[in-house]
Amino acid sequence: SVRLGLLYESNFVKMQAATRMQTGARPFTSVRPAPRSSIVVAVKPTKAADFRGLSDVELIDKVASLKAEMASVRFLQRTRGISEVKPGEQQNPDPEKVPKANKNKHVRRQIAQLLTIVRERQIADGIDRKTALKIEKRAALASGIL
Repeated sequence: SVRLGLLYESNFVKMQAATRMQTGARPFTSVRPAPRSSIVVAVKPTKAADFRGLSDVELIDKVASLKAEMASVRFLQRTRGISEVKPGEQQNPDPEKVPKANKNKHVRRQIAQLLTIVRERQIADGIDRKTALKIEKRAALASGIL
């Protein structure tokens, strides 16, 4: 059995040497693919400081517009760019209208930053969370949302 082990090792070493001569590679290394040549452009994330100069009304308006944009982005991602669904007609996806996959994440982050600033201002004014929710509910009832 020792002789078979030595024979196996010598054959293995010979195969490695032959492979190295053929490929020019070192033993036990993998050949890595070439790096991608395309450049990926990412959306620069916003900072909460970008929104701190806005008034309270502007913050709420911005949140509402971003929520509408998020609904639009989700719809376009799910329908693959078909903006209008017409019954009975063949719809072809439009790849140019499909938003990037990270767009939803970016919009959600902006909404969270805006709502954080609103809550920070409420805390600075001495409004606790329960009172803030009551104020929001009264405003929604007055505007006819609820």
